[in-house]
Amino acid sequence: MTITLPWQGTGNYTVEGRLRRTERHLAEVRADNAWLLAVKAATDDYFTRLVADRDDVYDAYKQMAKRAADSEIVASCAQSELETVTADRERLETEVRALRAQIANLTAVTVPAWHRDIDPGDHPTEPTGIDVRDLRTRFATGPVVSLHYSPQAVSPTHVPALAALDTDTVALPVLADQLAQGVS
Repeated sequence: MTITLPWQGTGNYTVEGRLRRTERHLAEVRADNAWLLAVKAATDDYFTRLVADRDDVYDAYKQMAKRAADSEIVASCAQSELETVTADRERLETEVRALRAQIANLTAVTVPAWHRDIDPGDHPTEPTGIDVRDLRTRFATGPVVSLHYSPQAVSPTHVPALAALDTDTVALPVLADQLAQGVS
């Protein structure tokens, strides 16, 4: 006859069951440990990259600060050179103005026109030569003579001898309406 004790169970509560449970738990812990080690390696790698990026940013900042300082030096040198060149330009402009005034004074005509010596081969202007005033000024004193009655008229018909010599002239018919339309 077999006696079964109620406090002794079968299955998981035996030593073998405890051993299986412990081995399963140990396998889960090992898997979790492997996963955590992989995560730690990834985070270490990421952190290393972040530190390298931070170092690159600091290096870039240092380079930009150095370039800014160099640019500041170049700008101040350019500004001082610009001021020097501007002062030289202003000095030269005043010198040019003075020289132009001196040349104008040296080449100025100080004798009035009616007292100047006139070369006979030269064609002088007023008062002894060609009248170069504009028409309003020239003819303000009196009426203008029409060229039709002037001896310098365009047509040579006022000279009878020239009019008699012109025998080959033929009158051409001109249609006024065709000329107005632009058709010849």
